[in-house]
Amino acid sequence: MQAQLKWGQREYAFKANEVDTNISSGNCSFFAPHYKDNSENVHSFIIMNIPESRLVTGESHKIGPGEKAEINAYFGSSSIGRSGWATGGEIRIVQMDQTTKALVATFHFTIVDTMGQVDIVDGSLSLSLADHATQYISGTGWVKANLDPAILPLLGNLDAQTIKSKELEDGRIRLTAKQQMDNATQGIMMLFNQQHARLLFLIGGLYYPLTGGRLQHEWDIDEKTLTADFTDYVVSYQGRDHRITDGRIEVTLA
Repeated sequence: MQAQLKWGQREYAFKANEVDTNISSGNCSFFAPHYKDNSENVHSFIIMNIPESRLVTGESHKIGPGEKAEINAYFGSSSIGRSGWATGGEIRIVQMDQTTKALVATFHFTIVDTMGQVDIVDGSLSLSLADHATQYISGTGWVKANLDPAILPLLGNLDAQTIKSKELEDGRIRLTAKQQMDNATQGIMMLFNQQHARLLFLIGGLYYPLTGGRLQHEWDIDEKTLTADFTDYVVSYQGRDHRITDGRIEVTLA
């Protein structure tokens, strides 16, 4: 994924070599992090959520406004200091090959932060939806955290024990831990290596950004064990903030 970021009089080239794709309950969720100067530090990231049924060659669809939109997008950047859900934009499906699952799309959207707006323009996305289901390894263990208030009352606090992982081309590992009952799903997605880690929340198969928070993790590459503590994060869902505290990860990725 690539795009141009414009804010004030400034412009910056966004490029994500790895786009994490999650497909669940008829929805596609994309998470694309841009790393600063080939380092481990995330400069900015884009989340886009779109129903699979909207991925039709030649169609164009409006993005936003806000998290509740059928097709939404989020831009976050601690480096720029501006983050938020798209207030408006558009995605055009250039190609969606139903045989190979190759997807090519272009997009643009705008976010408005208290510090000002950011325009994400000349965006393009090219990937295979078939790749999201390949090379996943089932793991063991659990991820638990307190949620106040509960995001999905049926599930209550986070207690995710369906563990899957995948090693990415850049050496990072993608971990998902899901908790599911009936049609309700919640969990976390974590991208990590030995030095760095980033968390996202999963609700109903879609990615949601976390704000604030502290995360400490330890990855034993020989034993394939990951332990982590995370707390004081906030996830916003349907206009309401939910506080995440006393989070703990103990998994083995065999």
